[in-house]
Formats: sequence, structure tokens, C-alpha cells
Amino acid sequence: MTARIRPSRSNVASATGSRSQKSSTFCKTNVLRFGSMLPIVSLLWSSLVCAEVAPVTAFATEAKSWVGQRLPFYIELHAPGLFAGTASFDLPQLPGTLLVKIGEPVVSSQQLEDETWFVQTHEFALFSQKPGMLEVPPINVRFARREGFTGPAIDVQAKSPSLTVEIQRPPGSEKIGFLITTESLDVTETWEPTPGPADVGAIFKRTIVQRAQQLPGMALAPAPVISPEGIRSYIGNTTTNDKLARGEFLGERRESITYLVQKSGTLELPAINYVWWNPKTEALQSKTLPAVTFQVTPPPATVTKTPIVTRDVWPWMLTATLFLGLSLWQWRRVVTWGRQNWNELNPPDRIAGRQLLRACRNHDATAAQTAWGGWRNTQDATFQPAPEFDAAIIALQRHLFGPSPAASWKGEELARAFKAHLTTATTRTCEESTSILPLLNP
Repeated sequence: MTARIRPSRSNVASATGSRSQKSSTFCKTNVLRFGSMLPIVSLLWSSLVCAEVAPVTAFATEAKSWVGQRLPFYIELHAPGLFAGTASFDLPQLPGTLLVKIGEPVVSSQQLEDETWFVQTHEFALFSQKPGMLEVPPINVRFARREGFTGPAIDVQAKSPSLTVEIQRPPGSEKIGFLITTESLDVTETWEPTPGPADVGAIFKRTIVQRAQQLPGMALAPAPVISPEGIRSYIGNTTTNDKLARGEFLGERRESITYLVQKSGTLELPAINYVWWNPKTEALQSKTLPAVTFQVTPPPATVTKTPIVTRDVWPWMLTATLFLGLSLWQWRRVVTWGRQNWNELNPPDRIAGRQLLRACRNHDATAAQTAWGGWRNTQDATFQPAPEFDAAIIALQRHLFGPSPAASWKGEELARAFKAHLTTATTRTCEESTSILPLLNP
């Protein structure tokens, strides 16, 4: 028989205590591990909730708009905490369309995915001269936010969804080029001095001011510059002054034109007609600045006197003769030097620019397109024209290659935009050349 040994009480107690101690140690270890993972789990859950809410949304209050009418649309930024800094937007350049940011953003809070989010609403306005379906592509947005009310700022980069709206051409306005849509348009003009009898060489300055509701100054039509033979026109600076009060626009555009009288006789500046579409009455309205007549007297006859050659002239004549003889002797070097200086003073881009301005003065659309292509080829591949410059080029190409080109093309708008680009480019070049100079007292 095999003897069965019964364990003593001391052995049983010792084994039971050992198991209890091991179970307690295991529970404490698991609790500590779970407690250390709580921040990670919370962060993952917060990231999951944030991922379900789009950081940027966009919407338009109206799906349709008239040509030249203000169409408001909004971009909303979402953040689980406070916003930091100022948001920035990369607005696209659309043919025949102007995008403008309006006022300051409005901050509010909303319940999104059962969580309270801070919302920053930015208002924009769209003005288009291109009828049909218009798609506003996604807009790059950059802003900073915080986690809750404190903590470091977190940079966010996102894109707004695209928007599609319909731009309608008012009936009866098919033959009108630039058209604005507003309930009222006020157009006034002032002259310095008042037009009347004048002499050859007289100068008159004309200031035209437009004011319209629900339109910024840059969306108003530029004043046409048409002058007869014998009067030279010079376009001055254009300024805008917009007022925004309680969401209502009051835009102002101020333009100056200087006229130089170059010919005697009766000269007349044609009338200027401003046309706009009234969306309230759904009718075309217009206002005309009357024609201006100048009675120009011829200049008095001048008596030419035969110059008397004195002894003081002989040294100059001798110097000129010696210079001419030296030039004939070294004519090859003189020709080479002249060509080098001519090429330096007249690079290809400057020659193409003069051809473009000459075509604009002659209202020659074909020559302007050829000169524009030649000038564009002299620029860098990354060159992008400014919105006004780009709109003028598109208007030229629409006239030449559009399905129903207009009867005539005027080059004032393209010339004005091109001169503005040259002025901006020259200023930028001067600033860059100044910035690279070493400091006098480093």
C-alpha cells in the first residue's frame, strides 16, 4: 500500500498566501499599465472625432447670379479649440471673374458629431462677366488652432470643396461688353478747367466718379478713353474707395483722364454711355455723360530769323568737323559700338512692348495679339499676369477667336493693364537691387 501524506496546515496556509500575493501583484500591474495607456487612448479618440469633422467647408447662398452681380459665398473653418492668428486663402484667378474677400470673419460655436466646435466664417464675393456654369475650384486654406482653450498652436492646411454656380446674361444685353448689375449707379464728372474756347497746347483734366450699391470699386466698368484726331488722351491713376456697413456695399471708382489739344478747329469728344442691369426691375438702365466740344484757335504765326554766325561759333564748327572726320576714319569701330549700345538699350522685350502699345493705340487686335505673343516669349516660363492684365488679354483673344466676335476692339484697357504691369515690375526690380546692397554700418 502506498501511504498518502496529508499536508499540514502550515503548508496549506503558505501556499494560499503565495497565490493571493501573486494575484494582487498581477492586478496592480494591469491597473498601472491601463492607467498609463489612458492618455494615448484619449488622444486617439480625439483624433478620430476630429477626422470625422471636415476642417474646411464652403457654401453659397445663391445658385444663380446675373452677369456683374455680387454673388456671396462663405468658407467655414472648424476647430475643437480656439483659433490662433489669422487665416490665409489662395484665391484662384478665373477668366472674366473677380473674387473679393469681404470684411472680418465671424466666430461662433456649433454641435458637430455630438461635440462642441468653434467655427470661423469668412465671407467672399464673386463678380463674373462670363455667362454660363462657373466652377470655383478648391481654395487652399491655412490657419492655426489650439486644443481647447490653452496649449500650443497647431497649423492646419486644407482645401475648401469646389462650388458651381450659374451666371446668367440679362436679356437684351448680348451686344453690351462690360456689364454690371446693381439697383442704382451714380456717375458724375468734373473738369479742370471748364471746356470751352482753347488754344493749341491747352490741357484739360477730366475726373469721372462712379458709385454703386453691392459692388466694390474694382468691379465697376472702366471709363472708355476715345478721343478724335487732334486731341491726345492720357489715362491717370484709378482709385477705389469702398464702404462696408452691416453687410452692405457702397463701392466708388475714381478715374482721371488728361486731354492735350494738338490741332486747331472744332474738336468734339464723344458722349460716354454707362449701362447697367437693375435686378429689382429686371430692366437695362443707362446714364450718359454728354459730348464735349472745344473751339481751338490756331497758334500765332512765328517769324523765323536768320541766325547770325559769329566768331564764337567757329570753335564748335571746327570740333564738329574733327569729330566727323574721326568717325569716318574709324567707321567700323563706330558702327560696332553703336550696335552694341542699341542692343543694350533696346532688348527684345522692350521692342515687343513698344509694338504692343502701338497696336493698342491703333486698336489693331491682330497686331496686338502678335506683339503679345512676342513679348510673352521674352518672359520667364512661370510668369503669371495680374488679374486686370489677364482679363484684358482674354478680352482680346475672345474678340479674335470667339464664336461671335465684336465689331470693333479698343486697346485702351490692354494698354492700361500692360503699363501698370511695367510700372510694378520696375518698382520690384528697384527694391530687389536696393535690398542686396551691403549695410554701411554692419
